[in-house]
Amino acid sequence: METIYLSQKDMLEICQDGDKYFLRYPTFNITMPEVVQEIPKEAADSYISGEHTGKELMNYAQFGFWKSKKQYTQEESDKIFIRNNPDLIFNDLSDNQKIFSPEEFSQIVTQAIVSKLKPSELDSIGVVDSHLELLLVDPIGWEEEIEAVHLKILQEKINNYIYFLEGKQYVERYGDDFDQKVIHITFQYSPSDNGLALLATVQKTLQNTDMSLKVELPA
Repeated sequence: METIYLSQKDMLEICQDGDKYFLRYPTFNITMPEVVQEIPKEAADSYISGEHTGKELMNYAQFGFWKSKKQYTQEESDKIFIRNNPDLIFNDLSDNQKIFSPEEFSQIVTQAIVSKLKPSELDSIGVVDSHLELLLVDPIGWEEEIEAVHLKILQEKINNYIYFLEGKQYVERYGDDFDQKVIHITFQYSPSDNGLALLATVQKTLQNTDMSLKVELPA
């Protein structure tokens, strides 16, 4: 990606990668310190020629057209920005929940948690002390506003780990000579009571199998 225009005044940078153009600018937000969004060549040319300001170009990158054609309230702007960046829903859950309908809030939370927890992927797999260990890392909080969605996606990921072991999808790479097979879940945040109940249910499900659950809670 090559920088084709840099404005210290507007604190933005226009880059080109092949036939694609990107706008890059800082947000001063700790969780997302920089935004990089693709923009049309026409929008880049319009800014470089002086037809539009840097702020107008940033708005264009967010909304898809020059903001002067349609004025947004602060709440509308916040909603659009969060829709484009679902992870930001976690920044202030209570306030963010108020500006969306229950259905859309749940949809955005689901999108954000799926992007972090990745229920269809194995985080890590390896052999530890003669047993096969699958590591599952849960980096999501347990706030009341997102607990139900968190539980659903975590259960989906655990089920996928169990299906992986039951289907012996590891055999080609690791063989099948193990004392036991362990699903090792490590939590960044202490689970809620419902989260602990889910783990207890999984433990019960794995009884009388060659699989077991190992849970690591934050100190």
